[in-house]
This record gives sequence, structure tokens and C-alpha cells, in this order.
Amino acid sequence: MPYNDERLPPSSSAVIRWFRLDNFEPERAVTSYWVSSKIFLAIRIPLVLYSTVIMWTSIATSAIEGSMRSYFIYFTHLTYIGLHAYLVTAVYHHVCYLLHKDLRSFFKQPAALNYLYVYLYHTVLVFNIITPIVYWSALSADALNVHNTPTLEWWLNTSLHGVSWFLMFTDSCFNRMKMRVNIVVLIVITIIFYMFLTFIGWGSLHWWVYPFLAWSQGGVAAGWYVGVGVCFVIVYFLQYLFHFVRDWIAKKMGREHGRPQDRSPQPAAVDPEMSRVSSSPQQQ
Repeated sequence: MPYNDERLPPSSSAVIRWFRLDNFEPERAVTSYWVSSKIFLAIRIPLVLYSTVIMWTSIATSAIEGSMRSYFIYFTHLTYIGLHAYLVTAVYHHVCYLLHKDLRSFFKQPAALNYLYVYLYHTVLVFNIITPIVYWSALSADALNVHNTPTLEWWLNTSLHGVSWFLMFTDSCFNRMKMRVNIVVLIVITIIFYMFLTFIGWGSLHWWVYPFLAWSQGGVAAGWYVGVGVCFVIVYFLQYLFHFVRDWIAKKMGREHGRPQDRSPQPAAVDPEMSRVSSSPQQQ
């Protein structure tokens, strides 16, 4: 049957309405233009299982090495935790959708959780592109040399700074979620708060989580701050363009309201002239 794409009830908050968080249509999160909802769930399950293994292996490794004190200062770790949280939440709602044949898991939970889901989705889209770009271009001096890196460390680095992009990209290809332009402001605010976190890290641990953030570089550091911030905005709108193209292709293929085989059959058109002929008494 065609998708209903029912929106959340309008919010009484002007801020929520400005960010268009209450325009969220939950059915888009658990359905796909390209495959059935069941197949989409089957695609999501390996993604969430892999993210679970990587996240807890990363935490366990840091605990064994005694570096948990600084674990949650790294943008990479926070980004991956966000990705994992998104995948777990998406799978939960997806299972509920298939079990109950409705969207009660979204509509019966507090509206704030739905707004957070939309916000989390947007951060996942952007951060999991920025993290690999920054890591492989500016931070990974020896990461590309497998022979000089322990196997476990290389696997974790590759997963946190590369496979994470694949997990995000796969989900965004198959879902029908829409991006909202105004949420780019929330992305920028999030990055500013993260910068404050790095300042706290410098003040308490006396080291910079990322060398290019060090104030001792003077103008170079300022350039990095501005440049990285601009990159976040650029990536945001590239993702917005990707979603637009994805939806446009689906519309051109006639799938914007669901796959043809999932729709309710429509009654065949009846020729009025033939209808009159068939209803008239037969001539002897």
C-alpha cells in the first residue's frame, strides 16, 4: 500500500517549528524507495551489529590501555557513539513498525525524542564524512602503513575513520528521510560546543586532543578553526543535495509513494460507452 507519511503533531515551540523538527514523517525512517521494509531491516541489522562490535572493542581497548580519561574528548569517538545510537534507535523503531504494522513507537513516545532522532540523523550524515577526511588527510601519519601498526589498532582506526562512512551512507541510501536546511545551524552550534570541550581538555589534561587546534600555532590555528567549520557547512549541503537527488530519482521511477508492488491495486478505468452497452437489455 502507498506510504501515508503522517507528520508529527505541530509543536507549540517557535524554535522547534523554525528548525522544522516537527515536520518529521516517521514512516520515512523505516521504509525505502528501493526495497521492502523487511529487506531494509535485514540490511540495517548487520550495520548495527558491526557498529556494536567496534564501539565496545574500542572502549575495552581504551580501558585496558588506561586511556579512558580522555576517551570522550575525541571527536571520532563521539561521532561513532552517535552513529551507533542512531542505528540502534532506527532498528528498534523498524522492528516495532514491522511487528505492530503501525508507527506507535514514534507517535506514543515524547515528542522530544522524535526531535532528537531527526537531529541525530543530521549529525550522523555530516560528522561521518568530516571524520574520515580530517583523519586521513591530517592526522594519520602511520595509519596507512599496515606493517607498522598492530592489527587490532589498524582495524579499529579503519572502522572508526572509514567503515563508519560506509555504515552511514548505506542507511541514507535506503531510507526516505528528508534533510532540513535550517538544521545546519544546530550542526554549527554542536561544533562550537565541541570546541569548548577541547578547551576543557586542554585546561585539565594539558594537551590538545588534535594538534591542529593548538593555540601556539597562532594564525594557523585560527585558520584551522574557520576552515574546519566551513567544511562542516559544505558537507551538510552536499548531503542535502544527495538526498534531493535520491528523492528525485525515486520520483522519476514512480516510487515516491512506495514501490509499485507494495501499492494497493487501483480499479481499472471503465469506458462509459461500454458501460451503457453492457447495462442495456440484449437485443433478440
